Order: sequence, then structure tokens, then C-alpha cells
Amino acid sequence: MPTIVADVDIDKLLEVETLSRETISSIKEQVYSSREVREKLDAKIASLRLSTKKGHDGAEAKDVTLLLGISEWIVGNAKEASEFLKEVKARKIGAYYLGKCYQELGDYDQALECFERAKKTDTEEFDICMDIAETKRLANKNEDALKIIKSFSQSHGKDPEFHYQLGHCLDVLGEYDDALNHYEQSLRIDPNYAKSLFRMAFNYDLNGEDEKAIEYYERCINLCPNHKNAFINLGILYEDKGNFDDAVYCFETVLDAEPNNPRALLFLKDARASMNMYYDEEISKKQGKESEVLNIPISDFELSVRSKNCLEKMNIRTLRDLTRITEIDLLSFKNFGETSLNEIKAILSQKGLRLGQALESDRETEVFGSKNAEKKTDSMKTVLELGLSTRCRNALSKAGIETIKDLTEKTEIELDQMGIKQNYIDEICDRLSEIGLILKTVGNDNSGLDGGLTE
Repeated sequence: MPTIVADVDIDKLLEVETLSRETISSIKEQVYSSREVREKLDAKIASLRLSTKKGHDGAEAKDVTLLLGISEWIVGNAKEASEFLKEVKARKIGAYYLGKCYQELGDYDQALECFERAKKTDTEEFDICMDIAETKRLANKNEDALKIIKSFSQSHGKDPEFHYQLGHCLDVLGEYDDALNHYEQSLRIDPNYAKSLFRMAFNYDLNGEDEKAIEYYERCINLCPNHKNAFINLGILYEDKGNFDDAVYCFETVLDAEPNNPRALLFLKDARASMNMYYDEEISKKQGKESEVLNIPISDFELSVRSKNCLEKMNIRTLRDLTRITEIDLLSFKNFGETSLNEIKAILSQKGLRLGQALESDRETEVFGSKNAEKKTDSMKTVLELGLSTRCRNALSKAGIETIKDLTEKTEIELDQMGIKQNYIDEICDRLSEIGLILKTVGNDNSGLDGGLTE
């Protein structure tokens, strides 16, 4: 983890005369490492905004505008930052950070123009050329990017940034083994190179190697607390594993630095909702055992021939059937007497059951009526209630499936055609099965909800 300055003097660090890219990078790390530093920078931004309203002239006004633009970029407000930096793009550092803003906003042509303007001295040429190559890669000009990067193979072949950028280009071109080799070479040169750690984590993540992905993401955020995508991806993995506290921490860390980050806000809401979903394993096991007992066939018990014949004629096959009939109903049946009744009651008692038990539950449901039914329906309304993994929920959301009813009206084939991966479909089927539902089957026009919930 980067060293957190105990008493960061934002005013001193943000002095135009001494301002450098290294200083700005350091401030950004501090902002993501400490809420106190973030608050100090927010106060500085407010002060700079106030200064712009005072109508300074000439160089002083440009200084304030430059500092305000860079400060807004540090806290993640690329669009606002670009508006200020446009006014000072004649300055090398202003042009450079305007380029960073355009890059983040996806305006790659403008970003390239700004980086070219900023590329003036030999000492920073490599770094800015790597920004240019990265921008070309983002603009899908991979061959152009590779040409720039490879031109530095002799002079910067031992620089971790060189191998990271080369690996990333190869990654995009589908040359995964070569890309991996360059990421690993980057880490051999500098084991703490955060960009390469992130790419390694990202690739493991894509390949479903969650444990390795978590390991590399954790290394990345410990070294580079301003790598918001590492926090977000790690948070999703934590949530998939049920580590909701850790997931919430990751998303909240991003929001401490960027309070309006839309992805972090969305995932934080999701993680908190998952934390509030209560699942009692012991109760689930108990319900499973009760269901097993209720399904025991009557033929498994030693009953008199008369009792067995009577029950068979009444179409009573299991203990569950006995819980749905009363003593009066049994005694009213021809040839069924007190002796047979006592036999049945003794069997049920051994299993903790009694005649009419299920009917009592049904009457209780009727007493509370539609109010309980509405609550049950509401509680199972959205797919969130199924307890699916974050990635599975995201896939359903992208496919426009928000409710359980929507889900059960789809077949496996339809879900596959909508881009839902097979492992997610299997997960969905398992979760639906747990609540007595199924996906729509081919040739069946009925919704899976029509089957209702199992008792």
C-alpha cells in the first residue's frame, strides 16, 4: 500500500511552479487512500472555483484554471476537468491532462492531438508515447500502437511499462500466450507493477480462475488504491463468494473518491441487498427432512390388512395424504373403525405428525388470506430474490430479465440465444428448483409460475 501522508498539504502540492505529473500521480493515490485527503482536495476545488469567479486576469487566471482542471480530473470528473483544461491546453501539462480526460471520455482523436502537443522533451517522450500507443489501442488501431511500442524495444526493453503496453496490445489481438509472457516479464522487472497485476487478474477473472484473480486484484489495490476497476472487479468476485462485507468495502472505497461513480453505486446497492437476504441453512435442512418424512409411503408400515385396504380405496398413499384428512373423514369410510384409526394415529405420532395437520395450515393461510399471498408474491418478484451470483444477475439484467415471471417464461434455448452462458443457465435452474419452479419447456406455453411453490 502506498505510504499515506499523515498531513497532506494540498496547497503546497498544487503549486503551479512545482507542479509535475509525478506530484499529481502522488496526490491521486493519497485521495484514494484517505477520506481526509479527499475532503481536503474537495475544499481546494471549492476554493479554486471561487477564485475563478473573482475575475483574475492573465497568467493568474490561467494558473487557477489549470489547477482546477487537474483537481477535477484527480477526483474522477473528466468531463468537468476537460472544460477547464481546454483553456490552458497551450501549456504542456494542461495539454497532457486534457488528453487524459479525452481518453477517459472516449474521444481518442482529441486525446491523441493533446498528447502530441505535450510531447516536447526527451525526458518524458517515452511516457507520453506510451499514452499515445494506449490511446491508439483503445481506438482499435492496434497495429499503429504496436509499431510505437516496439520502437522502444532497445531503449526501454527493461521498463515494466514497455512490457505492459506490448502485452496489452497482444492481448487485444488474441495472442494470449505472448501477452501473458510480457505481463510476467513486466512483473519480473517490478513485482509491484500495478497495471500488469491488474491485467493478470483480469485475465484470470475472464477464465473463471477466481482464486488467482482475487490474489492479483488484492495485490493491485494494495499497491494502487486509485485503480477503481480493480476494486469493482474484486468486489464482484467477493460477492459471488458470499463475502458481502468485503464486497461492500470495495465499492465504498471507490465511492469515497468518486461519490457518483455509477458502477460502484449499482454494485454497492446489489451487495447490500445480498447482505440482507437471510438464508437459514438449519431451517432449510429441517424442511427437507420434513418433506422426506411426508413422502414416506403407507406401504412401508405394518398395518392390518383392513386398514391398508381402506386407505388404498381412499387413495391415501403417503403420510402427507394422511395429514390432509381428518378423523371424521376416516371413520365415515365403510369398514374403517376405531382400531384402524388408532393404528394410523400411532404411526403418525412416531413421525411427529397428526391427522388433519396440513388442513390446519391451509385454514391458517385462509385466515390471513390475500395479504400473506401478496407478501409472498412480492418477496419473489425480482430475480434478486433467487440469490443468484452477481455475474448471473448482471447477465439477466443485460438481457432485460428483471422478474422471476419473466425468467420462467423463457426456455433454456431462448436464454442461450439471449447471450446467457450455460453455467449461468445451470445456476438459474438450480435456484428455481429450490423454490419449486422451472424454466419454460419447449412446447409448453405455461409459465413456470403456474406450478406454484412447493409446500
